[in-house]
Amino acid sequence: MAAKTLQTFLTKDDIRLEVLGAVPENPVACMVVWPCMGGAVQMYRVPVENFTDRGIACILYNPRGHGRSGGEMEIRSALSDLEEIIQIHIPSKTSLVIVGHSAGANACLQFAAHYRPPEKFVLIAPVLDSRESLFSMYSRKTIAEFIDILCAYAQDDAIVRKVLADEQWLDVEIWKSHGYRQMLDNVPSRIHLGTFLENLFLPGHNAFEELRRFAGRTRIFMAGEDTWYPAATTRGLAEKYGIPIQTIPEAQNHFFMGAWERMWEEVLSLIGAKTG
Repeated sequence: MAAKTLQTFLTKDDIRLEVLGAVPENPVACMVVWPCMGGAVQMYRVPVENFTDRGIACILYNPRGHGRSGGEMEIRSALSDLEEIIQIHIPSKTSLVIVGHSAGANACLQFAAHYRPPEKFVLIAPVLDSRESLFSMYSRKTIAEFIDILCAYAQDDAIVRKVLADEQWLDVEIWKSHGYRQMLDNVPSRIHLGTFLENLFLPGHNAFEELRRFAGRTRIFMAGEDTWYPAATTRGLAEKYGIPIQTIPEAQNHFFMGAWERMWEEVLSLIGAKTG
């Protein structure tokens, strides 16, 4: 089935985004993929043709500041950008399935609350509260994984590593009194690091209510070991709201290394069940 290939998208405020995938004529459904914080959809190796051959459109979305997308990482603009992309490329009656990984799972729940709820959510290793995630990583001494991703944006990471050495910066009063936003924004970087941290973690983004609201259309997949978010929180919420949850043995870590081929088979099966 012929499909229009997607590569980039220019937003209303002239930010060029990397939006990959393909859209068949008159798609039977549309899958949107939202990556983890600081990640890019390329890391998921989505077998686009497996979907488009079945008439399913694929929008592989790198929000601002992700992949080759321009702009700053900021949730509100990311939500409105995706709405704009969907309105332009996907017929209004086409059912959506949104696949969100890590913080992308949190963001796609917020997207549904503010814009267009999909028929189905597939949440993979979801980070449902941004502050809880970091406090957990500091406690488990895995915070270096987060800091390393953030420092990849900076030309000189010494100041970033010093500020984030412990969790004190997450205290709003300490953050303000030390002038950390401006200090980190002054670090030569692809994005304004201080503004990003302030927007995403002070006071933070919690999607518990959105998860409850959309529980009936949600599936959660987890790795056996996840150093980014407390499994007890995810499992507790899934049980409370009656959400099916499945551990994928192939998934080696929070980034689901070794499991993406299996995950796309699961997603394709879920979409097929909705469109069949």
